[in-house]
Amino acid sequence: MFDVAESHPQRLNVLVSFSLLAGLAGLWIYARAFPPWGDERHFLETVRLFGQGVSLDLLRTYPEMTAPLTYLAYSAWGHVAGFSTPALRLLSPMIAWGAATVWWFAIRRHVRSAPMALLALGVIVFNPYFVGLSVFVFTDMLSLLGMALLVLGVDSRRPWLSAVGLVVATTARQYLVFLVPALLVADWLVRPRSVRPWRFTMSALVGTIPLLALIVLWDGHFAPDSALRDRYLAEGVRFDLHAFALYLAMPGAYLVLLAVPIALRLNAPLWGLAALAGVFVFAFPVQASIAQTREGAFTVGFLHKAVSSALPAWGTTLFFAVMATLGVAGLVYCGRRSLSDWRTGARPMTTVFLWAGILSFLVVMPFSYMPWEKYALPLLMLSSLIFARNAGAAEDSTA
Repeated sequence: MFDVAESHPQRLNVLVSFSLLAGLAGLWIYARAFPPWGDERHFLETVRLFGQGVSLDLLRTYPEMTAPLTYLAYSAWGHVAGFSTPALRLLSPMIAWGAATVWWFAIRRHVRSAPMALLALGVIVFNPYFVGLSVFVFTDMLSLLGMALLVLGVDSRRPWLSAVGLVVATTARQYLVFLVPALLVADWLVRPRSVRPWRFTMSALVGTIPLLALIVLWDGHFAPDSALRDRYLAEGVRFDLHAFALYLAMPGAYLVLLAVPIALRLNAPLWGLAALAGVFVFAFPVQASIAQTREGAFTVGFLHKAVSSALPAWGTTLFFAVMATLGVAGLVYCGRRSLSDWRTGARPMTTVFLWAGILSFLVVMPFSYMPWEKYALPLLMLSSLIFARNAGAAEDSTA
């Protein structure tokens, strides 16, 4: 099968695309009538509120913390398919199919090995959060689609596509703004010879205009004017070291099938460097934020909840420390290879963007009032592509 896939890549593309579509359709059929899942309940209410009519006043005061693209998209879909929960949910697998398919094309531009490419896609689409977002009405999948478009735009030398992706990503979930500095850094440090100077800088600036317009509408804040925003702002904004520990552990935990073979190639001295991530987790254990505990949430995701229920507190901390060490070990190995390529003059723009995106995520996300495993999906996508490139990589097409 894989021999055929290597010699006929288009057949594999069609097979993957059809398999994704069939799987997502089956998932919707299975889960379409489930009761609202968690935050989906109030997301559905907000979609129906937008379905009654969109105005500047609604965009300024709707009762959510997330940007409005998801509510606009689902309310428009509701006018076509209806506003029942199963009808609204039907849009979710369509968006997920788009996000997964675009991401697959980004993977295949870098990974020649069909098994490795499929593994890189699999660790994302079979992530429990990706599965849930593929059938329930949440605000995250559009942001992942936007990020996938942005990465494909960088890799294919299409600044306009990166701008479109950035608009979609940041007007669905504001925290995807971490992609802006990554795009700027990649453009400033190295750009494809076939792209005019500063074109990707312009795409970054143009891509943030809708979010900036929303911030102006929200009187300079990063969310609509609502009691919900006021409650979370009262907590204050700070860099949460416990959240940083959580996100350090996520690549090792959720990308273990990619991270282990790569980390095993690391030499002993660099394992010592990676172990510092584990020490950090011991110093600042993964835990819920103040805002989360006040709402009765004492874990930060499926994995944290499962491990915490099975192990004592010290065992949970040890687990996440090991995962952080493993993930950072894999990234250290890949980073060492990237630096070696850089010294020899190979400076592919996509590689710089991926690394800048990971670092930017780790700087931006700990400022969130609510750390959550789900929010690591963009980090996992970027990290999985780096891991897959180093396990069986093709030359960067933008070199």
